[in-house]
Amino acid sequence: MKINLEIVRTVLKQSLGFDSFVASFITEVREDSNHPTAGITKDGLLIYNPEFVDKYVSCMEDLFCLIFHELLHPMFGHFIYDNGEIENIAADAIINAVISSVFARYSAYGNLFRKTHDERGLEGLMRPGSAMHNNRYNKIYCMLYHNYNVKDAMTTGELIQSLKILAQGENLSMILLIGTHGSPDNRFSQENLVKFAEELREIAKAGMSRSSGTYKSIIEIFMEALKTHLSIKKLLLQKFSTKRKIDKFKELFQKKKIGVTPIPLSPSKRDLVLLSAGIYPCYFHNNLTKTAKQDRGLAIYLDVSGSVNDYLPKILGILKNLRREITSIFQFSNQVVETSFESLLKGNIKTTYGTDFNCIAKSILEKGFDKAVIITDGCASMSYDLREQLKNAGLVTITILFDRANSCYDFSLFGDVITLEDACA
Repeated sequence: MKINLEIVRTVLKQSLGFDSFVASFITEVREDSNHPTAGITKDGLLIYNPEFVDKYVSCMEDLFCLIFHELLHPMFGHFIYDNGEIENIAADAIINAVISSVFARYSAYGNLFRKTHDERGLEGLMRPGSAMHNNRYNKIYCMLYHNYNVKDAMTTGELIQSLKILAQGENLSMILLIGTHGSPDNRFSQENLVKFAEELREIAKAGMSRSSGTYKSIIEIFMEALKTHLSIKKLLLQKFSTKRKIDKFKELFQKKKIGVTPIPLSPSKRDLVLLSAGIYPCYFHNNLTKTAKQDRGLAIYLDVSGSVNDYLPKILGILKNLRREITSIFQFSNQVVETSFESLLKGNIKTTYGTDFNCIAKSILEKGFDKAVIITDGCASMSYDLREQLKNAGLVTITILFDRANSCYDFSLFGDVITLEDACA
């Protein structure tokens, strides 16, 4: 199979969605006979060995397995382990099981791995459908591919330790490893890992509902790996920052510009029209992008009515991870008071002991925030008129509930509602 960028994008978009960030991450595809299988760099370059692809990759499902295998390595943090043979085998075994089980539909149940690995012995851990009965690796195999015999899922580290004992005497060098191993300098950026994790978590959740408990152990491992990239700090900074409030952190973005050069690096539509007419321009107006920074902030509204006292230590425990980036926070009861973050962390509370959401709505509208973070017990309400005004303004929120609350109708209209326990996970 001949691989190009269009085919790669098509495979990923059909499986992950046409607006998928993961699908858009790969920006270039290149053959490399020196690479044993394939690999993806932190800059989105996919390299592949044409002989390996010709031998094993015969359909779109095989290509999905190959691409996704490499994309999942950084999601599991496999670069933090030693670059030994056992560590690499354990990493590949978990990744192949995730692709075969969680993404069964798009990988044809791990079709590629059935061709690249033998069904018996240690190699059988690397693929579905192996013959592992009466085998010393059977318990690990059941954990990876079944929903019985194993009560507790293993972490990658635990699997590595188990294999170090069980695989003594095995010829490890004969086992094929897919992708790039032992390249810590090629780690994906934290920003991209967060975006990957958010997208894959939603896909995995949908897969869990369809599987009805099948592959429970490997799904738990996968979800736990994704959670490590979805801390409340990362979630808030990446998704709920607003340019209307300036704090101490900056957001990177891609800025488009036109660059004039005698070489057609990325010709504009005007240049392409001239070329199609047989006219070679003296200078090309290239469409270029560069990384730029912009100041951002978080509009955090903290409920300081009487019920907050028992939960304030835990709430401050979450917020203190943002102390380097956030300068101020909005305390609310029946009124909104903006106070310095350091003052809040010292326990300085300003409250009327009552609660309503109208004061939040008025503050958001007055300051022109497009996004906000609400931390509350949910025991308040907002007038219909103010709700409509916030809808018309296009407000997006995340609401964190404490005091055993599990719903908040007013703010559920504008975004996700999660519990304090989920935020601390």
